[in-house]
Parts: sequence; C-alpha cells; structure tokens
Amino acid sequence: MIEKMELTMINGTVHHFKRGEFGVEMIKVDKEKCLILVSFSEREFGKREIIIPLQNVEKCEYLLR
Repeated sequence: MIEKMELTMINGTVHHFKRGEFGVEMIKVDKEKCLILVSFSEREFGKREIIIPLQNVEKCEYLLR
C-alpha cells in the first residue's frame, strides 16, 4: 500500500499526498489504465476522488508500507 506520494507534473507543479493527511484514505497506481487514483474520506459535501493521468506526470516518488 502506498503511504505517501510526491508528483511532479509536466507543467512544473508539485503535488504531495499522504495517507491520513487532509482526509486522504487511499493512493493507488493503476498501470493498466495509466492513472493515479487518490481517494479522500467522505465529508459533508460528499466523497472526493482525484484521477491523474500518468501522461501528465513527469516524475513520481512514493513510499510503500
């Protein structure tokens, strides 16, 4: 399971995701669909998920636990 991830996008922005921080529940890399999925815990406005295409990622570093 991925504990934390740092993404550098092709446009130069950097994103950090860490399980348990800011409601992040799960970080998953789907190599078949070429996507990175980040799920957040449900809040009053609903459940939020982020889908990042791997083609937009220049560099990805992550820690497995």
